[in-house]
Amino acid sequence: MKFSWKWIKELANIPNITLEESIKKLTLAGFEIETVNNKKDINDTTIELSITANRSDAASIIGISRELKTIFKSKEISTIKKNTKFNTKNNKFHTIDLNKSKFTDENLSDIQITIIKNIKVKDSPEWLINKLKGCEITQENTLSNISKYINIKWGQDIEIFDINQIDNKEFKEELISIRHINIKENINPIIISDENSNNFIESLTYDNSILSLLGIKSDSNFDCDNNTSSIIIFGHICKPQYVKNTTRLLQYKTEKSQKHVKGLSRDDFIKAYDETVNLVLKLTTTKYVHCITNYKWHQQNTKLTNILINTQKVKHILGTINQEKNLNIEEITHILRQLNFQPKKYQNLIEVSIPEYRKHDITREIDIIEEIGRIYGFNHFIDQLPQIQKKGHISKINILIKKIRNILKQLGLYEIIHYSLNNIDNEKHNLHISLHNPLQEDQKHLRNYLLYNLLNTLKYNNKQKNTFMECFEIGKTFQQKKSLKNKNQIYYQENIHLAGIIGKDNFSKRLWSEKGQELSWFQAKGLLETLFEQIHAKIEWTNHKFNNLTITENYKNIINICHPYKFAILTNNKTKKIVGIFGELNIKYSKEINQNYKKYIFELNLIEIIKTIQIKKHLSYTVTKYSLYPSVTRNICLKLNKKITAKSIKETLISHNKPLIESIQIIDEYYANNHIQESRNINYKIIYRSLNKTLNDNDINEIDNKLNQIIKHINSNISSNI
Repeated sequence: MKFSWKWIKELANIPNITLEESIKKLTLAGFEIETVNNKKDINDTTIELSITANRSDAASIIGISRELKTIFKSKEISTIKKNTKFNTKNNKFHTIDLNKSKFTDENLSDIQITIIKNIKVKDSPEWLINKLKGCEITQENTLSNISKYINIKWGQDIEIFDINQIDNKEFKEELISIRHINIKENINPIIISDENSNNFIESLTYDNSILSLLGIKSDSNFDCDNNTSSIIIFGHICKPQYVKNTTRLLQYKTEKSQKHVKGLSRDDFIKAYDETVNLVLKLTTTKYVHCITNYKWHQQNTKLTNILINTQKVKHILGTINQEKNLNIEEITHILRQLNFQPKKYQNLIEVSIPEYRKHDITREIDIIEEIGRIYGFNHFIDQLPQIQKKGHISKINILIKKIRNILKQLGLYEIIHYSLNNIDNEKHNLHISLHNPLQEDQKHLRNYLLYNLLNTLKYNNKQKNTFMECFEIGKTFQQKKSLKNKNQIYYQENIHLAGIIGKDNFSKRLWSEKGQELSWFQAKGLLETLFEQIHAKIEWTNHKFNNLTITENYKNIINICHPYKFAILTNNKTKKIVGIFGELNIKYSKEINQNYKKYIFELNLIEIIKTIQIKKHLSYTVTKYSLYPSVTRNICLKLNKKITAKSIKETLISHNKPLIESIQIIDEYYANNHIQESRNINYKIIYRSLNKTLNDNDINEIDNKLNQIIKHINSNISSNI
């Protein structure tokens, strides 16, 4: 905004302060100086200031004068008088207090209407013209100049309408009112809006003519000119929320609406309106007695906002000034008096009362502390960060995430990041958390697990004919659970999950001349075990049918998209609590994403994974006697029932032949081509070794016979149970 420096200096009562010094102080106080232009013809200087959005009180000559008065410790602003009354000498003056009449409205805070008849407009005086020139405001007729003068001085929009333009026949005061206007049905609206709109806005009307849309815009057809003989002076303040809703409805903003949204000073409104009427009476003449009717209504003022501030907190936030000294209580209190905050001291606490013109931007203790630093001068405080003895640390989960991310990238996987919101209609899940005010309908639910988004990304890329990339994602999931004690009680849980999709049609080659082979179950399992090994996690691969595990709804959804016979549940090695799911993607989803080769999916709860990590902080040794005799390696293929797990056979074999069997490793698994048979072949690598002698053929045959008996016994027990 552009202001006259001569005018500001006059109101702020700072005759000995130079422009350069004022610009420096205003800049430190948070007001940016855009330009400075000299006006030699009127012996004045125009300064253009950039006013921040939260300082609407400073968007006027009075506002900037208050700011300079505070900075330079001036006693008072010279032209502000507490009791300004109309000059009613030689005038017929009649005042009507409005109370729940046709002029009052719940969306208004203040309203005043003055009707003055039998006037003759004089030419604008030189002082008025010079003040407008100093602010680079275009001049018109005297009444228009008065309105512009009040606007730039007080920041208030006081409008003056020509009665002859409103009704050139017989003007009737009783036809003036404030009404709800339907912008759809109105014939000549000031603002053209959506034809389908069926909403009401507050308007000042005369009969069926709209003079002004309150807080928005006035009709320029009723403006005054040099021939105006009767006028209506209209001033009002709308509540900010009403103007905000109306501008959103009309999709239209004006300079006036922006002022009302930011908040206008009600105290300044009364003073500005009184000065407007006095200027009109002063700058007009008549042969007859002025006939004046004044309608006014002011909503009861709310109590001043009182805020407590802690002086120790002021010192802690602002820091030290020169020579490592803090602001003392006397200095703080003096600055608060300069700001007109009416401080009251209570030991280390100070209670302040916020003036009406600052209530829109001063609402918290930190706002007052900022004002103290701003007025004292931020340049006086030492610009050094305080030394902190305690250093921050990285949490265990963040260290684990960083390590997992590096490991998976080294294994050739790409990281993908999705939103935490999705559409639950496509995700079959009962317990989900919904947003009350979603931005979009397809993003109104918090995700329960990560694989849903990964599969959608895979499907999208395949439609775009992009090559499939093995990928993973680390992110938060949100679950809604029922309490075990009270089933009607629901609580929310946030977890960090790791999910991924792996699988290629050319994962490995036996010979360079052969075509690449797809990823097998054991190879995919090996990739995940590599991850567990590097993070020192002790994970057990189990089947829920034999372990009677309690599977939550989220894990069931993941199992449903896996192959019915090719998935594993990952559990904590000690507590047996589920930490994740690993499996082969089923045929249905493979067709949806248009992939003809096997793909494997996994999702892990990293919070539970941390509980399985066991890192030895020191070396521990187990001393055992080393056998001096040679070992015998045998590769055997056992035909087992499908119901028997390979791990259970391994544990059984070791327990029955512990002295002679040194180790057993599972090498591979084979099925028949039709997959109908109830048996499968498991290939084991067994190492025999004795601590006392060299094993001969009889010893080895004896071990083999015992193994066969054990396997037959297990198979017979399972078949009898079936």
